[in-house]
Amino acid sequence: MLQRCRELSVRAANDTLVIEDREAIQKEVDQLMEEIDRIAGTTDFNGKKLLSGECGRVITCKQLGVEPLGVSDAVEAGSYKFTVTEFAAPASGMLNFTLQKAGEVSINGTSIPISADTTEAELYEEVVRICDMMDIDVKHDAARDTPGTLTKCSFQLTSRATGSDQQISFRGTDDAKETLARGKDAQITLDTSSGFTGKEGILANGGTVTIYDRTGFEMSFALEDSSTPLTKEFTVYDTGALKLQIGANESEDLSVNLAKVSCQTLKLKEADGDSFVNLCSQHAASNAITLFDNAIEFVSAYRSKLGAYENRLDSTISSLDISSESTTASMSRIMDTDMAEAMTEYTQESVLSQAATSILAQANNRPQQVMSLLQS
Repeated sequence: MLQRCRELSVRAANDTLVIEDREAIQKEVDQLMEEIDRIAGTTDFNGKKLLSGECGRVITCKQLGVEPLGVSDAVEAGSYKFTVTEFAAPASGMLNFTLQKAGEVSINGTSIPISADTTEAELYEEVVRICDMMDIDVKHDAARDTPGTLTKCSFQLTSRATGSDQQISFRGTDDAKETLARGKDAQITLDTSSGFTGKEGILANGGTVTIYDRTGFEMSFALEDSSTPLTKEFTVYDTGALKLQIGANESEDLSVNLAKVSCQTLKLKEADGDSFVNLCSQHAASNAITLFDNAIEFVSAYRSKLGAYENRLDSTISSLDISSESTTASMSRIMDTDMAEAMTEYTQESVLSQAATSILAQANNRPQQVMSLLQS
């Protein structure tokens, strides 16, 4: 499904398409992403959800505004603190135009013509229709309107998703060139007095933050916009992972940490459900290619991890089979008869018994032979 989404993103990035074509492609991508979330929420074995995070390590946060998404096996149990220095922000800009004057406004490469008799309500309706395809909210800023023979008006444009990848390029009727508005990613600083060493890298996409280093340490979480307090603390425990008993004694088990896999953990959606993926403009479609590349890489790494668990279990099963075979052989030597030794003893005793019988028979015949000689 992710590969199909990537193919659709490549197709939508072609500027020979108009926005209606891209909207049709977007509908299929939306359905595929919904299916990814459905699979993540319903895949189970014996009643246990395998991809919903139910079988992953337990993470708790003492403050509101932080949603842990998952940690790697290399993250040690303990307390981790960080401070939010800047929250993620959407792209936002003011589209200015003049009514009763022929011209056009442009939003992310899509032009909306204005004739001399276009009303503000008509233009607002068309702008909302176009922006809704691009996941952009529109607000009429009536306070900025300048009534007159030629009425100057303004629409506030704000992207629904946050982050530096979100951008709105727009040009009003009186603008000589386009204005580019970009969003902002969340910024944090790590508290090295907690579990962080200070050598970790920080990667943010909107409000989704990933902290990692070269040792395999990795944790991801989502920040809610403008949540308080600014200093956050969460605790990672060595519990919650799926425990598989692989031996006959206590503590002979294998921990299988199955992290959550959804559009949010794949960094395709924000915590509030807003999608980072929109194919209704060339820039957004091109950016979606990278998003799906990263998601495919995540899934490939996750499948590799599950394969490693499977190979380890295969080795464990092989080792247990050998152990069981050795135990059975030992019990057989203790409980079962040694046929070679038993047959040797039986043969020896049988020969001795037959020899004794023969000697006794000979002894019984001697008196009769003597009496026979005397009588003759």
